[in-house]
Amino acid sequence: MKVRFGFAAFSSLKNRLFLAFLLLILLPYAVLHFRSVSQIERSFVEQISRQNTQQLEQLKLSFEDLRGTVFRIAVRLELDPAIADLLNGRSASGTEERRKEMEALWNEIKSKTLPSPFVYYSLIDRQSREYASYAPAKPADYEALLARPEIASLRNGKSTYVWLPDDATYLRPEDSRSTSLLTLYSLFKDSAGNEAGLIRIGIDFQAWLSSMAKSFPITQDFFLLDGQGRLLGGTGERADASRMYAFLSEDDFEAGEPYRVEGSYLYNRMPVPAMNWTLVSRFPLHVIFGDIGQVKQRMVTTFLLFTLVFVAITFGLLSRLTRPLRLLQKKMAELTKHQLLTHLPTGTYKGEVLALAQAFNKMVNDLQALMRRLKAEERQKEAVRFQMLLSQMNPHFLLNTLNLVKWNAMGKGDEQTAGICVSLGKLLETSLNEESDLIHLLEERELTEAYVSIQALRYERSFEIRWECDERLDYALVPKLSLQPLVENAILHGLSNKSREGVIWIRAYTEGERCVLEVEDNGVGWNPSSTPKPERKRKSIGLTNLKERLELLFKQEASMEIVSPAGGSRVRLVFPLLVAAPYNERGTDDVERAAR
Repeated sequence: MKVRFGFAAFSSLKNRLFLAFLLLILLPYAVLHFRSVSQIERSFVEQISRQNTQQLEQLKLSFEDLRGTVFRIAVRLELDPAIADLLNGRSASGTEERRKEMEALWNEIKSKTLPSPFVYYSLIDRQSREYASYAPAKPADYEALLARPEIASLRNGKSTYVWLPDDATYLRPEDSRSTSLLTLYSLFKDSAGNEAGLIRIGIDFQAWLSSMAKSFPITQDFFLLDGQGRLLGGTGERADASRMYAFLSEDDFEAGEPYRVEGSYLYNRMPVPAMNWTLVSRFPLHVIFGDIGQVKQRMVTTFLLFTLVFVAITFGLLSRLTRPLRLLQKKMAELTKHQLLTHLPTGTYKGEVLALAQAFNKMVNDLQALMRRLKAEERQKEAVRFQMLLSQMNPHFLLNTLNLVKWNAMGKGDEQTAGICVSLGKLLETSLNEESDLIHLLEERELTEAYVSIQALRYERSFEIRWECDERLDYALVPKLSLQPLVENAILHGLSNKSREGVIWIRAYTEGERCVLEVEDNGVGWNPSSTPKPERKRKSIGLTNLKERLELLFKQEASMEIVSPAGGSRVRLVFPLLVAAPYNERGTDDVERAAR
């Protein structure tokens, strides 16, 4: 058994129906299914993104409050004259007493402002004595701090304060595990504007960020990036700061998209314009969806299994549905081998298949009847053909006899009789030619002139023929022997009883895409329906014959009009214009014509 592939495999009705089921039902269902899953997943992601955005907004507000608190404390310290005296050494207290005074000041500041365990205050005088709210990890060096490039702008007056986002920690390990602090540096000046010391207030934002993350109901990681994309701190597993900054800066966020899915994580961001920083949240999607890849894989596997089951069921139903049609096709092939002599059995079929079998049997009966009718018509055609061949014997005999008379008359010097024989021979030869029904107008004119030359002798040249033909119509195709019967009727019915000399006008011209032939005389006028016909022993080629030939040649596109005004008559033929110029007018004929 040969297996066909490609388009030939879908030539059967069963395969086409199966393909239609796949394309019109199964495929749209699969697309809608996966689209629904994607929309559900996107809906969950958008909901989580909105919650993450709210948490980032809370983080931003909390950070702004913390930053504002640090500024207020720095201003409070700068405006306290006791601190200026303490830093300038004008206080009478000893070193230990000054430290106690500063501890009391720190406690007062913490009680009046929003207390935060993540803010550390310290004052450093020019002698590198440090008064701090914490236990420093190592002694501070006043000149070394001001010599740092990041803080040097305080001494030259270019800045009043400086934020260092990645300042190395100066806390003891037991106080903080952070490796860097967010520190505010401000130069302390006395009332006279002289340099008195340095204010240093640090924020342990790493610990603050971890504390804030634990307070939210949704567990996720937070990161803080500066304007250059450096990771200042974060919770959870350390992320690739450059990669995070790269995709957070892409068009998705610039176009207003509030989130970005990267791998199995959902990222949201919140800018902090005051510091040119960016707060980023990273939510693990597997918390909601589990392993997304495995979920989708299980979903696809389940869908494919159900699809295969439905495909097998559909294929079986289609096979059962099309089995009667295959049996019917086999029987029809057998009928062609038996030349339509058998019929299809209808006892085993039902419904539409039964109606199809009955219609086929009726078609076979009709074809058999048609074949019998065609055979009968063919026998009739053969009989008519035989009668036509038999009837052509007499004209051929007459033509040969006419040639004999012509040569006899020419031998005796009777040129007039020989001319009549030549003209009559042309007419007989044309009537015997069955090869063409349309001839050139030029040839039709020659036949008409041959006929007129015979009638001119009969009526002693009592009429005149005037041709008014457009030379461009010489090779227009006209029905054979179309002008001769019109001229004959003009002579017999219009001019035969006329006393004075008659004139027959023969015109040929065009009207648009149609050819017009007219034959007009100045006789007594005639009407085919009322004029008595002269008694003849032979049938004439009359107007009825010409009209029927026009209908056979041109159907409804040809017409014949007869007008009989006072003092004459006019017959007008109208038919489509067909021009067939000869291939080589001046060349010799391919077949030499025998002289007659």
